[in-house]
Amino acid sequence: MDWFEEWFESPLYEKLYADRDEKEAARLITLLEELLPLKESASILDLGCGRGRHAIQLCQKGYEVTGIDLSKRAIKKARAKARSLHLDSVRFEVRDMRDPLPQTFDAVFNLFTTFGYFETDAENASIFDGVTQMLKPNGRYVFDFLNAIKVRKAVQPSDEGRFQGIDYKIRRYIKDNAVHKKIVFTGEGIEGSKEYTERVKLYELPWLREQMSKRGLVIDHVMGDYQGHEFDPENSDRLLIISHLK
Repeated sequence: MDWFEEWFESPLYEKLYADRDEKEAARLITLLEELLPLKESASILDLGCGRGRHAIQLCQKGYEVTGIDLSKRAIKKARAKARSLHLDSVRFEVRDMRDPLPQTFDAVFNLFTTFGYFETDAENASIFDGVTQMLKPNGRYVFDFLNAIKVRKAVQPSDEGRFQGIDYKIRRYIKDNAVHKKIVFTGEGIEGSKEYTERVKLYELPWLREQMSKRGLVIDHVMGDYQGHEFDPENSDRLLIISHLK
């Protein structure tokens, strides 16, 4: 089993990241609406949608949204939230992002570092093949990734904390062109300890530009945060790329 299949299904994942910022998601969606020529009720695919944080906000703005994610637990949560908000123009499906849907969209959003999870460069780059299959002509692709250069310089080796009677310790390190995270949980309801792994390959803009270009994706904007500031390789927190299918 790959690390992400185990970790993203864990209830501890939800608890550790329970405070993910809805306002941050709203800022990103607002920026994308300003930059993308999306018509009313445009069809948007949220690729690797998680618990539906971005997909639901997009739906509330009137778009026809599909969210896919490998995690059954995440999709169950996303569906429940959509039902609670009485949203009927969003659907969620359990699906591997390497397996393209048999339909096309006006835009594909790949947000919050939902990329670089696989072992090889070729397998990670193959995601762009799926994206181009699922885009309509001139469709837009939004790629939101970490800034690999800054991560290499400023990776925080460790931190720890506590929530709901559970203690966690996180160790981070760079190896084989990837940032690794080891997370160990102890405490209430956990027999002994429980350990999970995260691993994200570190890709920089030149590599991403080359791989996208090979597949007919033309880059229109490169930004370094959700306010739309220019990307600074040394200091930007994010690498946000907007492209279109020629």
